Amino acid sequence: MDANIIWELCRPKPHKGMLNWIGGVPADRLSLSAVAVCEIQADIGIMLERDTANAEELTSRLDRGVASYGVQPMDLPAFREWACLKHGKSDALIEDAMIATAAKVRRLTVAARKVCDFRVFGVDILDPFDRE
Repeated sequence: MDANIIWELCRPKPHKGMLNWIGGVPADRLSLSAVAVCEIQADIGIMLERDTANAEELTSRLDRGVASYGVQPMDLPAFREWACLKHGKSDALIEDAMIATAAKVRRLTVAARKVCDFRVFGVDILDPFDRE
């Protein structure tokens, strides 16, 4: 799952379509991207400076998500594929390229709201927000 999916799961009232999708998939078939978890953690770190209580609540929700769904690592096979995949692509998509390659080497589908960010990488993509 991309960071925008994780953020949505951390919301008090997540999007109905996304909840319908996630509720219809066995938990053992879902996982979070280690890269996306790190993106969220970095945002929480920034938030800690101005809203400690909210940042701590989001950290707790993120921890529950990691425990519930597990994490797909960015390991050596994924990094080697990433080095090839990112060639000639915008540096603005470095994290998305990592998420895509980790999914690609494991033959997984990326769940993301901004599917356009992943099309360039030739990975299977699903927009769970597009489901009611």
